[in-house]
Amino acid sequence: MRITAQSWLVYDLTKSPLLLGTVTVANTLPTMLLALFGGAIADRSEKRQLLVWTQSIFMAGALALAALTLTGQIAVWHIMVISLITGIAGAMDMPARQSLIPHLVDRSDMVNAIALNSAGFNGSRIVGPAIAGLVIEHVGGRIGAGWCFAINGLSYVSILSALVALKVNSRPDAHERQPVLREVREGVTFAWRHFAVRTYLIAMSVFGIFGLSYSVLMPVFASDVLHVDAGGYGGLLTANGVGATIGALALATARPPRPGLVMLGMLTAFSLLLAAFASSASYYLSLALMVVIGGTMVGYMSLTNTTIQSIVPDALRGRIMSLYILSFFGTAPLGGLVTGVLAQSLGAQAAVFIGAAVCGVCAVVMWVTARRVYRASSAVLARIAEAQISQGQP
Repeated sequence: MRITAQSWLVYDLTKSPLLLGTVTVANTLPTMLLALFGGAIADRSEKRQLLVWTQSIFMAGALALAALTLTGQIAVWHIMVISLITGIAGAMDMPARQSLIPHLVDRSDMVNAIALNSAGFNGSRIVGPAIAGLVIEHVGGRIGAGWCFAINGLSYVSILSALVALKVNSRPDAHERQPVLREVREGVTFAWRHFAVRTYLIAMSVFGIFGLSYSVLMPVFASDVLHVDAGGYGGLLTANGVGATIGALALATARPPRPGLVMLGMLTAFSLLLAAFASSASYYLSLALMVVIGGTMVGYMSLTNTTIQSIVPDALRGRIMSLYILSFFGTAPLGGLVTGVLAQSLGAQAAVFIGAAVCGVCAVVMWVTARRVYRASSAVLARIAEAQISQGQP
């Protein structure tokens, strides 16, 4: 709701697409630049308490936007400053939230837990903008946007109540801390030296640049390829979100016997389906493809998340998860640029088809190296187990 209302409000205040993009950058750039430091902070902090602080900052930002908008005092610079502050908080919130999951569920339930988390996220992508649109339309203009911010701010009461009530020990193991920069380097070194972790992160980066960037060209597909209006464009986005939610819920209720193989199957299916979407000139076929593309997309991302979480030591989990976040969140601007250049030169369909082909090549490489990745993962797990036994942990 906040993202939708904020975008509408910035454009209503300025009529400038440039400022609209600038505000988006102000919110995402700090998260991208500081994510590694956020991961190091998560590893040296009590994660639940850190989340209380970050969620409180989000709440304060939303309520400040609500107060400024409802009193008619809002200006673009207010939105820019609040976006920067919440972006910095997001750099700490995302690694802490991801690395808290193993403290809440058994290792055997992590696939389901992470998929359920994805279902909540993707479900909000469908429901949130729709509610925000209704509030803005029926309440009216900037006042409607202000109420969206107010609802967003008040929603954090339930989140903070849950975090405060949560009885879990997410404190890091007691050992001598190093300077933050050295701890950041330690996390990057671990990820690079371990073949399995490195492979999963590189594959996710390729997926983020060449796979997920199809969404950038959705308006072009709707208008120039499928020849539908704004309603048809909204239908494509909704179908993608519905598919992502269904896929996440299906994974949340399943227990794949070989998550690694299912993950590779999801990446392969995603590549083939995206190539089919790039070649389609039928709106209804494209609509159906968007549903299954959304499902395989979330399936691959959730299983990659789970697999990485299962083979990293607790002491490094926040830093490794910050690298995971960067591998798809941080690659989005580059992916949009690459896709835009390809579309400008070769056309939207060719650009998405090339992206699907690159993801397909990545899937083939992953299949070829699957046995080596499995052995490397097993070696990491063995070392973690040995370390836990030596420390007297179960």
